[in-house]
Amino acid sequence: MRRPPGSLFDDARVRPDVLRDRSPMRWGAHPPGVIPLTAAEPDFPGPQEVRDAIVLAVADGYFPYASPAGLGELRETFADVARARHGIRADADCVVLTPGTASALWGVVHLLCGGGDECILLDPVDLLFGQAIDAVGARRVYCPVDKRTGQLDPERLASLITPRTALICLCNPHNPLGTVLPEETVRAIAETAGAHRVPVLSDEVWNEIVYPPAEHVSMASLDTRHSRRVFTVTGLSKTFALPGLRMGCVIAPNAREAHALQLTFQRLGATYSLTPFAQAGALAALRHGWPWRDDFLAHLRETRDHCVARLNAIPGMSCRRPDGTFVLFPDISATGLDSRAMTQFLLAEAGVAVVAGTREWFGPAAEGNIRLSYATSRRVLDEAFDRIEVAMARL
Repeated sequence: MRRPPGSLFDDARVRPDVLRDRSPMRWGAHPPGVIPLTAAEPDFPGPQEVRDAIVLAVADGYFPYASPAGLGELRETFADVARARHGIRADADCVVLTPGTASALWGVVHLLCGGGDECILLDPVDLLFGQAIDAVGARRVYCPVDKRTGQLDPERLASLITPRTALICLCNPHNPLGTVLPEETVRAIAETAGAHRVPVLSDEVWNEIVYPPAEHVSMASLDTRHSRRVFTVTGLSKTFALPGLRMGCVIAPNAREAHALQLTFQRLGATYSLTPFAQAGALAALRHGWPWRDDFLAHLRETRDHCVARLNAIPGMSCRRPDGTFVLFPDISATGLDSRAMTQFLLAEAGVAVVAGTREWFGPAAEGNIRLSYATSRRVLDEAFDRIEVAMARL
């Protein structure tokens, strides 16, 4: 029998005392008394089936190396899920397993780009894209996203393509704006990329955190007039609250490209190998974790609406309602403080940690915004917003 969502995601499930030891990127990064709404990781325990599978995998006491290519069974399962849930027609030999989606992004950029190349990325967008581009000596070319609407102009993107363009990087659903690009936008970008023979890196790690009536459309699922090379990145960290499992994958356009990507990972070093325990947990999540995900999404949808209402009630803040993800990107420019100053103010005066909308985190266009994660309990969030309201009244 399915449990009601509240039993999995009620206030008691979030335990700051435990998280301060277990979550060094979030709770453990600040002293007791600070509420962290920073890293985009959930504060809830992941699916029980995943925990059971990992315990079983270590019960016999053997800790062997894993094959660099990973379990064939897991690659097949990723392909099955991509086909059934997102319409991506790919076989297991197109799937490359990676230790997290950040590694996946780096691997694809290293495969396709080099010094002197140009890579188009969105502005604002998560810092991992720019870091990967910089690491290979390529040049960032920013394509603006309208922060008020979250929308991307495909014609503007097309105008940025030059003979040096080696890659177009998308993030859909979008971090930090929470936009889910409509099919016509995704299709227009796919057509443009195909016509110019430019490959696309499509980061879709948030593809299961989408709130109806919005619908996520994977670029790799589309039939277009022009052939195109789409490398789809996905993973388990957002869908099943498993960031520390370090399990992601790339769905390459074909088996030949997948093999080339696997060789790229091998050249990048042993840090890109997988553990057998993570793979056992990933199999359990993809096979048995979907009821948990459905309840998680229901919790997040209610929480999103509550958080947006509370933020918009605070003078000086304005927040659009996202179609996906579990992060918000409120505009704070009306306060007269820049993003970094606002972050410092909220930490010092409210005891609430958020992420500044600065160039190093999200690109030049992020200035005037802050980002916060709401994948936590209503009690934690209300305490944070109560503190913010009091502090902002003194500003």
